[in-house]
Amino acid sequence: MLLNIFEFGEDDLTSNRRGMMTARQRMWIQNMAGGIRRSQAGTAKAGIFFLFFGLCVVLGMYLSNESARTALISNPANFLPLLVVVPIVAAVFALSVYFANRRADRLLGSGVRKAEGTARLAEERSSETGSAYYVCVGETKFSFAENVNALFEEGGRYRVYFCETTMLRLVLSYEKIG
Repeated sequence: MLLNIFEFGEDDLTSNRRGMMTARQRMWIQNMAGGIRRSQAGTAKAGIFFLFFGLCVVLGMYLSNESARTALISNPANFLPLLVVVPIVAAVFALSVYFANRRADRLLGSGVRKAEGTARLAEERSSETGSAYYVCVGETKFSFAENVNALFEEGGRYRVYFCETTMLRLVLSYEKIG
């Protein structure tokens, strides 16, 4: 019964009760943090590539014939938008990588936290994003992409062990109490 979508066993639950993670859970958290970093770095690389690709296309169009070259070179203010946009876009991507690394570091540094209380189940449906499932245990809200109604009973009392970063709560293990 413990091995479900959360993939934890009795040893994980015992370790979490003591406020510690097992080696397997630490490896899982490290993989999640690495995924956060790789995802954002890949997005930034693609964005910078397309920034320079677009810049080359614009300059290619301006330099394609004599009258366009004359119009571009005739006024130095024509270069100003290009000189302003490139550093701004590069700074936005650099900030996104910085914040992704911070989020990954917070995830790696987070310890085992505990939520205890009565479970309340909710579901939100959206034509754009699909369904989202929520379980509130005490005052702590957990969101899931899959339906977890078979795992948590409405009104049942649970103790959930999790780690948390800014907008991410990862369930490490849980147990039904009382």
